[in-house]
Amino acid sequence: MRTPITFASVLLGLSAAASAQITIPTVTIGNAGNAGETTINGTRGAVAYRYDIATTEVTNAQYAAFLNAVAATDTNALYNINMAGALGGITRSGSSGSYTYGTIPGRANNPVNNVSFWDAARFANWLHNGQPSGPQNNSTTENGAYTLTATGITNNTVTRNSNWQWAVASTDEWYKAAYFQPASQGGDTDNYWSYPTSSNTPPTAGQANYLPANINDTTPVASYAANWAGVYDMAGNVYEWNDTNLAFTRGPMVGGAFDNIAGWLTPLNAYAPFASAERDQLGFRVVAIPGPSAAALLVVGGVVAGRRRRRG
Repeated sequence: MRTPITFASVLLGLSAAASAQITIPTVTIGNAGNAGETTINGTRGAVAYRYDIATTEVTNAQYAAFLNAVAATDTNALYNINMAGALGGITRSGSSGSYTYGTIPGRANNPVNNVSFWDAARFANWLHNGQPSGPQNNSTTENGAYTLTATGITNNTVTRNSNWQWAVASTDEWYKAAYFQPASQGGDTDNYWSYPTSSNTPPTAGQANYLPANINDTTPVASYAANWAGVYDMAGNVYEWNDTNLAFTRGPMVGGAFDNIAGWLTPLNAYAPFASAERDQLGFRVVAIPGPSAAALLVVGGVVAGRRRRRG
């Protein structure tokens, strides 16, 4: 197991007085207009445009910065008390109106979990809106990449707006970043691998966090080597929400989590929970319109220096 991203300690803190601004390390996924792969769950991975995808899952530190910015009064229950549990990484202090949030020592860079799709959508809206501080409203969390209304949430009819700048990855965007590699650039003959580790054989315990590793917990993001696209942890660690709408669910999600066997890392198995589900195995990853603003990550408690890479 190796850690190709360097973490340096920085005393920034997670105080209510000043929430940290974050930027997200990304890689650009090219080969626009690629054909998808036909699986038992439908054809996946075809994306008509170039896009940036976060190199890692959203971390506890990033999500805690978001909470400190918008959840002094947590109107929309962005915080789940299980985030302070054994498999979580975020604590909450104070009372409603003056809540503050911090990360559990040693877990700041683990992926945030126990988040619903709606939590992920609000985080994306916050990024889209420039990471403002203030109550959860149309200027901070309720509008942007997604227009969130009570009716839209109840009926699960919310879709990505056409002017999006940051969003929760779609099924196809996630799938392409996880499994796609053109045969002409060293990929499998059909341009898609069976596993998100750019291979047709199951990863070893030293290549991904899933059941053979016997960790039974999340691991810090980028603890394992990136795949061909330059993206980390597409195999195992946590399932990642996507914004594709399937009636009352979102998904399907593939790639598996820390407690799954190898078969769940492949596209042959998929997971599509209700959009309101919040579990230890559920996190998310964001995408962005390609641009220079997503070159490096500033994390409260650490700095991750990322290098943008372009494919195709």
